[in-house]
Amino acid sequence: MLDRRARMKDKLWKPMVNGDGAALTITRKLPGLVGLVLLALGAAGFGGAAKADYKLCNKTSYALSASLGFVEEENLLTRGWWRLRPGECKTVISADVQPGRYYVYAEAIPGHRGDLKTWSGETPLCVQNDSLFTLRDQSVCKEDPQRTRDFNAVDVTGEDGGNYTTDFTDENNYTTYQAQIAGVQRLLSDVGFDIGTIDGQLGATTKSALRQYRRSRGLGQDGVVDNQVIDALITEANNEDAKLGFFFCNETMLPVWAAFAQPADGSEGYRSSGWWLLDSGSCAKVRRGALTAEPYYVYGIMQAEDQELTLAGGDTQFCVAAVQFDARSDIACEESGFDTARFRRIDTGGEKAWTFVFRAEQFNQDLVQQADQPAPEPAPAQ
Repeated sequence: MLDRRARMKDKLWKPMVNGDGAALTITRKLPGLVGLVLLALGAAGFGGAAKADYKLCNKTSYALSASLGFVEEENLLTRGWWRLRPGECKTVISADVQPGRYYVYAEAIPGHRGDLKTWSGETPLCVQNDSLFTLRDQSVCKEDPQRTRDFNAVDVTGEDGGNYTTDFTDENNYTTYQAQIAGVQRLLSDVGFDIGTIDGQLGATTKSALRQYRRSRGLGQDGVVDNQVIDALITEANNEDAKLGFFFCNETMLPVWAAFAQPADGSEGYRSSGWWLLDSGSCAKVRRGALTAEPYYVYGIMQAEDQELTLAGGDTQFCVAAVQFDARSDIACEESGFDTARFRRIDTGGEKAWTFVFRAEQFNQDLVQQADQPAPEPAPAQ
């Protein structure tokens, strides 16, 4: 396993930078993460004032979780997550903003339907999944590559001595007000209300849906858009998402490296991806949204002191690699630089959520029965 971690580090920490501080558009595809990125850096002079703020503005129809990377006392640190409501701007550095290179990343909240949207770049940095964080040690990602996000580099100069803002936008080019309305429309749709088209306009259909939502949730009778209703919608959408998907849990006494194969989005075949590092007693969500009727496949490596034990009972080969990977099932693994492993089939019986629990006996071929988990288990609390 030490070799696995070293090879992961070599891949994850290859220096990559881009961006010169100007507005830019990036289309970036990641495994399961697709987003149109438009990041803008603005500087407004303020007559020699000594203080400068760094502000993030969300001009999209998505509620975002944002993170910032910068150098402090010769250490590169990352900090997040800041929740940005649609149409909201938030100051993330209120001390003097020093000229230099900053790194910005945002992703939509899990409660939004569809593929996860990201606003990203090409510089891999570490984050803490699912909690507020300040990380001063970027080497932690060599232990858990799923904590890596691809940040966009933004160069801040001292020429104007101004207030700096990064805008998260999309192809609609909303104002902050339009983004707020479009965000409410999207969230209402996420929780099951008919709002018609997401267009950033507070029309009759949107007002009617908003009134229905407020009345049904005890938030008043009117169709007013405010932070209270936005926060309630975000909480409800995230709570609904937490009930759906495919989860891994590790009930062994040792760390488990896990991989997953699922039907490919929008096409035939499967794609395999990994790795998730599961410490003893921990869980991870490896697929968002309601599950389909097709089977899923799991693979795991339990790290013992001097050996690696693989999950027994596998009957279907998929591509894997020693580093973080994502591979389609219609390629020749070896010719494409991958290895192969036998994944274990999981039939979910039409359930919208499933938890596969890694147990110590599953890594012993003599003890494993192919159908030792006939029923789904409750998804872990998010």
